[in-house]
Order: sequence, then C-alpha cells, then structure tokens
Amino acid sequence: MSRNHRTNRTKLLVSALALIFVMGLAATVQAKTFRFTCQNVNAMEHPGWKVIAQMAKDLKIMSQGQILIDQVGPGGLVKSPQTFETTGSGAIDMAITYGAYHGGIVPVAATSFALPGDPRDMWETLNFYYEEGGLDFLRAQYAKHGVYYAGAMVWPGYGMFSRKSVESLEDIRKLKVRAAGTMATMLHGMGVSTTFIPFAEIYVAMSRGAIDATVSGSHAENYLQNLHEVGKYMVVPDFSGVQTLEVLVNKAKFDSMPEHLQVMFENAIQKSSLDFTRSFMQMEKRAETDMMEAGVKKIVLPQATVDEIKKASDAIWDEVAAKDEFSAQYIDMIRKHLKELGY
Repeated sequence: MSRNHRTNRTKLLVSALALIFVMGLAATVQAKTFRFTCQNVNAMEHPGWKVIAQMAKDLKIMSQGQILIDQVGPGGLVKSPQTFETTGSGAIDMAITYGAYHGGIVPVAATSFALPGDPRDMWETLNFYYEEGGLDFLRAQYAKHGVYYAGAMVWPGYGMFSRKSVESLEDIRKLKVRAAGTMATMLHGMGVSTTFIPFAEIYVAMSRGAIDATVSGSHAENYLQNLHEVGKYMVVPDFSGVQTLEVLVNKAKFDSMPEHLQVMFENAIQKSSLDFTRSFMQMEKRAETDMMEAGVKKIVLPQATVDEIKKASDAIWDEVAAKDEFSAQYIDMIRKHLKELGY
C-alpha cells in the first residue's frame, strides 16, 4: 500500500470521526430538555388545572421529551399573588394566574382580567386576544417585567346569585352584595352596598345572612361552591362578559428555546385555551340545569336595568383609563372591537 493511499485513508477516517462527533454534538444540542415548574392558582379539580395537565402531556409527546411541565398547586412555591414577580425574576418558570393579582405592578393586568359591563362572549374575547392584537399588546407590557404572556384563557364573567328576588335596580340597591375590584366600584356607582369577604367564605356568609348576594364569579363557579343550597336566585345577564386566566412564562427561559419549540409551546397553549372555554361552556349549562332542578329560579333583568349597568360600567372604564395610560390604550382597543362587532 502506497504512502499516499495510507495518508488519504487516514484523512478520510479522521474526517469521518470528526463528522460523527459533530453529528453527536448536534444531536445533544437538539435534545436539550426545557423543564418548566409551573404554579397553578387553581386546584386539581378545576378546568384551569386539567387543561394544563393535558397540555404538559401533549408537549412531552410532540417535543419528544424536550419540553416538560411540572405543575404545583396554589401556594406550592410562593403565595398566589406573588407569582407574577417571581416568574419575572426566574424564581419560578411558569404561572397560571389572574391579572387581578398583579394589577398593582401592571395596572392593565387588572383591567384585562374582567371589565364590568363588557358584553362580549367567550369566543369574541378569545378572538380579540389571538386575532385582534389584545395579547400582543399585553405581551409588550408584561415583557418589561421579564414575563412572557404566553396565552389567555377565558370563561364566563361575573353573574349575580342572590338569596332574594330582584326585578329592578331598586331591588339590587336593597341588597348587601359581595364584590371586589372594579366590579365593586361599578356597583357603588349604581348605589349598591358592597362588602368584601374571601371567595371561599361566600357560602357561609350567605347562609348566615351576612350577605344577600354575590357578584364574584360565573354561575358554574357558584354551583361548584354549592350556593344553590343557600341562595335561590340566579340573575342574568352577567355583569361582565368574561374573566381571563393568564399563562405566564419567564421570558428569558422562553426565549432560550429554539424557535420551533416556541411555536409548539404557543400552539399547545392555544389548544388549551379552546379546551378551557369549551369545558366552562359545558359546566355553565350543566350548572344552570342542575341548580334550577334544585329549586333555583332564573331571573332575567329588564333591559332598563341592563342599560343602567352598562352606563355605570362605561363610567368605570373612563375612570380606569384616566389612571393608567396603558389601560386607556387597552380600553380603546376594546371599544374599537365592540364597534366592529356591532355592540
């Protein structure tokens, strides 16, 4: 065998080994695992937990194990109102939470959680977030705090559930109502007496007559709290169209993923958003049927009262907008969307 032949074979062998090394290194890089510890504000039986659990399973399969999500329950790592800043700092990787919790840090977060008097349904609101720029706008504000607003999930808004029958605004003004935030402010603007008690204590407070009614959640949530055992009147329409659950991720960690995994992550969240809304639609319908079978009566407020609520709500929107420039911009976007929808 000639020296040149041996030299060429040696070069080919070295080249092959180098190629194998590079391919192995590339495979190692491609197989990097991104693990997210996620604190969920919802308990395990809540749809907000179940859809994230399913999303974690889907992402593990789709990413071939590169994206892993480990959920912990409310307070498992930090107190629920602290999840925004701890996600931004990287102390936790991911949070499922409500904008009302961090409205003191980002005022528009509380504005976007649930605006009183917003007439849009769940599908219209989801479209606003994902197709009309609502989510992009909020992402820009959250990014300033190191947080990536990965996705929005919506469910039915605030409905009134009462121990006493109401047929008009004058009837509502005679009630002592549990409410919080802008909802309480709106009710005050209509001359309604409100009080705040923890959400978990509503059942006991209503059973003892400490409150006459609550405007604190959807009728599905009222049913889950067994309020039909202590109150007998389900009032419609809702005092706000929807509420929003936020999926937040530490921005630096999200940005560290390859683009194809980022797209995979976001698509999985959008699917979870749809699953979440469908789940609540079914729960809402079932809750109404079951509560009425248990003796609850459904009261449809007259249009004059609905108009009064809308008028009071508009005043609150203006008040909120006057206090924060980004809330003002967000509300302008909503009003434009409402006009396009014909409201």
